[in-house]
Amino acid sequence: MPRKNNAVPHTPFLFVSQCQNKRRFKNEKEAIEAAEYQMLIKPTLELSVYKCEFCSGWHLTRQSR
Repeated sequence: MPRKNNAVPHTPFLFVSQCQNKRRFKNEKEAIEAAEYQMLIKPTLELSVYKCEFCSGWHLTRQSR
């Protein structure tokens, strides 16, 4: 009697950008201004900026770098 083939169907890999859901700034100055503004609104928040490897833009982060 033949065995059933219970193989899981293949799902192709889809590349999802790491910064798809993040705010992107054109340059470091814009990112710093946005971070300073957010820190004025919420004093307990500490933000820093970093250059993204994927989109070559600038993003904000709560982690100190």
